[in-house]
Amino acid sequence: MSQSDQTLLFQSLDARDRSLIEALRRNGRATLSELSRNLKMSRSTVQNRMTRLERRGVIAGYTVRLNPLVESGQLRAYVNVTIDPKATAPVLTGLRRLQSVQALYTVSGKIDFVALVRARSAEELETVVQAIGETQGVTGTETAIILSTKFDRS
Repeated sequence: MSQSDQTLLFQSLDARDRSLIEALRRNGRATLSELSRNLKMSRSTVQNRMTRLERRGVIAGYTVRLNPLVESGQLRAYVNVTIDPKATAPVLTGLRRLQSVQALYTVSGKIDFVALVRARSAEELETVVQAIGETQGVTGTETAIILSTKFDRS
C-alpha cells in the first residue's frame, strides 16, 4: 500500500472509527458488549464497524503483549541498517529470513532501516547483528540495546 493510499485510508476514518480503534488499542480482548457500552454504540454497530475496518485493512490483526517479566530473559535491540540504494529487495529478503528480526521499519535520515531484534543472550544478539551486517546489500549497522521500557502505548 502506497503512502498516499495509507493517508487516504486514515483520513476516511470518522470519529467513531477512531474511538473504536483507540478502545481496541487499550484492550484488544474487550467484548463487543463492553465496547458498545463504553463507546455508547449498539453492539451491532460496533461489530459492523470492526468487520468493515478489518476488511479495509485498517485493523490488520490482533496480538498479545506479554508482561515484561516474561520477556525479562531476552535482549531487545534496535539495529540501524544502512544499505546500498539499489539493494532494497535483497536486504528485505535476507532480513525477513532472520527469525530474531521481529520488525523492520523504513526511516528518514542517514539510515535506511531500523530492525527490532529479540535475542536470548548477548551471544545470540551478536550473531544476529553479524548476520544482518553480512546480508547482501547492507553497508553498515549500529546497534542500541534496549535497557528498559518506561511506558509503551502500543
